[in-house]
Amino acid sequence: MAERADDIQLKFGGVSVERLDGAPADAVIASLNALQRMVYIIGMRSEGRSISERLKPPAKVKREYAVICRTPIPGSHIQPFNIASQSGAFTPAVAAARNKLLKTLKAFDSGDERRVEQALPNARERWFMAQAALGLIPPEDTGLEITVREGSRGPFAFRADRARGLLRRYEAGSPPEIDQETIVGKLRAIDFAQTILTIKPSKEPALRLDYPLPLERWLTANVRRRIKLVGHPKFNQKGDVSSFKELHTATELEPTLEPIEQFRADEHLIGTVRPLSIPVTVDWQDRIFLVQEKSLGIDVFSQSYDELRQCVMAELNVLWRHYALASDDELDSEALAVKHALLSRFKVVRP
Repeated sequence: MAERADDIQLKFGGVSVERLDGAPADAVIASLNALQRMVYIIGMRSEGRSISERLKPPAKVKREYAVICRTPIPGSHIQPFNIASQSGAFTPAVAAARNKLLKTLKAFDSGDERRVEQALPNARERWFMAQAALGLIPPEDTGLEITVREGSRGPFAFRADRARGLLRRYEAGSPPEIDQETIVGKLRAIDFAQTILTIKPSKEPALRLDYPLPLERWLTANVRRRIKLVGHPKFNQKGDVSSFKELHTATELEPTLEPIEQFRADEHLIGTVRPLSIPVTVDWQDRIFLVQEKSLGIDVFSQSYDELRQCVMAELNVLWRHYALASDDELDSEALAVKHALLSRFKVVRP
C-alpha cells in the first residue's frame, strides 16, 4: 500500500467569501464535483476504459478513485481533500491518479497550451479534463478566488484566475473524434464457421469481430494468448468498446514463433547473447505479417506467417554484413546506433 501523501488544499477567497464569512455552498460543491470528475476520467483511462460526454464511471472506478474530503480547517476557507479509494486505502493506482491530477492542474495553471499537451498528450482526454476543470472557474462577477495547493505548504498547483483564459477555449464545441483505441485482451475463441473471433480484455466486456481467412493460421497460434488490437472503435450504450469499425493492427504480446538463437552471415555463424523473440504484428487490412525491432534495424514483412521467421533471419544476415562489419566512418549516427545494438546482442560463434 502506498504511503499516504499530505492532503491537497482547496481554498476559497475573495470579496464574497470575506463578506459571507465562509465559502458559498454552490462554489464548494461545483469545485469538488469538478475535481471528482477529473479523477474519474484519470481512473477510467488508467483502467483502459473509454470516455465520452455521458461519463458514467463503472462501480469499480467509483470505488477505487474517490475524492475524500476532510474536516475544513477552523478559522479559514480551506477544504482539505485527498485521492483514495472509498475505503480510505492509498494504493499505487491512487498515488498515480493523485500525481496526474496535480500535474494536470499545474499545466492548466500555466496558461501554456504546450504544457497542457505534454501533460495530456491524448487530445480527447485533454478536452474532457479541461471541460471538467471548468467547474473550478467561478463567475467573474462574484469576486471569488479559487486555488489549489498540493499540500499545506506546497506551491500553488492551480489558480482559477490564471487558468481561466486557457480553459475558456474548451467551453464550447465538441470533443475530438476518437482516432484510434488500443485494446489488450486474451484471444478466447475462434468461430471457424462464421470467421468470428472473441477477445476478452481483463477489465471490459468481451469483443466479437470478423477476421480475414488469410490470418486464421496466426490466430490459431494465439488462442488463449494476449494480443493488442489498435483501430477505430465502436461503443455500446455504457461507453465500453464493443467492436471495431476499422481494425488497423493486431500484435501478439506472447510471441508464438520460435526465438532466434543463431543465424548465418555469409560463412559465419552468429549467435545471440540471449534468444531474440519475434512478436508478430498483423496489418489487418493488407493481410501482411510484420516484425519490427527499431534498435536492431529489423523491419520485415511477409504474406505468410510461417515464412516470417526465415525472413527475419535473412534480414539479420544483411544487417550484420552492412552494419556490424562496417567501419564507423562509413556510417551516420543512426546507422552507428544500429551497429552498436547488433554487436551488443550478437557475437560470432564460429568463423
